[in-house]
Amino acid sequence: MNKSLKAIIAAAALAAMAASCAKYVTEDNITAQKRIREAWMRVNLGQVLEADENGLYIIESTPGDGQAVGDTAFCLLDYVARDLDGNYTTYTTEEVARKMGTYSSTNYYSPEIVQMGQFKLYTPVENLVKSLGKGGSAKFLLPPEATTYDYPKDLRKYYKTYGNDGTEPALSENFIYEMKVVDVIDDIFQYQIDRLEDFSARNYAGVDSICKGFYMVKIKENTAEADTIASGATVKVNYIGKLLDGFCFDTNIADSAKVYGLYDVSKTYSQLSVTYEPDGYTSDDDGNKSYVTGVINGFAMTVGRMKYDETAIAFFWSNLAYGTSSSDTYPAYSPMFFYIDIPPKE
Repeated sequence: MNKSLKAIIAAAALAAMAASCAKYVTEDNITAQKRIREAWMRVNLGQVLEADENGLYIIESTPGDGQAVGDTAFCLLDYVARDLDGNYTTYTTEEVARKMGTYSSTNYYSPEIVQMGQFKLYTPVENLVKSLGKGGSAKFLLPPEATTYDYPKDLRKYYKTYGNDGTEPALSENFIYEMKVVDVIDDIFQYQIDRLEDFSARNYAGVDSICKGFYMVKIKENTAEADTIASGATVKVNYIGKLLDGFCFDTNIADSAKVYGLYDVSKTYSQLSVTYEPDGYTSDDDGNKSYVTGVINGFAMTVGRMKYDETAIAFFWSNLAYGTSSSDTYPAYSPMFFYIDIPPKE
């Protein structure tokens, strides 16, 4: 917190104490946060802003000139949040991670993918994103009372059993956000198919998919029938996992881990044991598929199309990978690429 703001708040506190010598007056958090943000605005902006229709205090705003954000669209959002002391609290960019000294080569920094209408953003913030459109950006102060969700009646009743039906503030402090709508995606699955097709065209001569969202190329092929792998057998596998932009998020090969900045001295790098099933799954009499457990489906499908002493690459959509899940190493809805090597039969 800067000295001028501290002085204003200290003076306000002393005045409150002087006025309450005869009678102690308590102050609820919403009132206190209002006083704090108004002091911050006077010092940093030279004026006290009025909240907009969403309850946000817009400091800067630039509307986008691209695609509008629909009620169920997916948006790629870059953002940085700070408290009123200037401390970073959340961010999506590598630049901020480096400033904070928290950068790691094992982490993937990218815009976050968020679907509208799924209550992934506070409702006032989602309304702002919709008004910006693709390419739009805004810097705004988010007060506690705007950290709410406009749940429909059935969801409100459900969440009320957990203590907050969306009408109570989720946060207790003011925060400053800088946010940009990097892209707008109406159909997240077609978006992935388009990326996979482009990846195929640029790197593998436009190889066609084997099935929807799944592409595979053998880069070392073994024609010996004796090296066919039996259903249910356990095979040893070497692999490298990447995102389509080349970021390596996982490998069990020590030398590759060193090349891609993933090497961990505490980790044992050894071949992965995978149960082999043709095409990566078994089917019951009704045609229901049961994929090999322990690996993602796209990985199992690749291994299930290989023999001993073969090497292949495969790339596939998130339905065959981690779906809507995300981690520090990959975002939600990520198509993935794998290099997979099965050594000769022992």
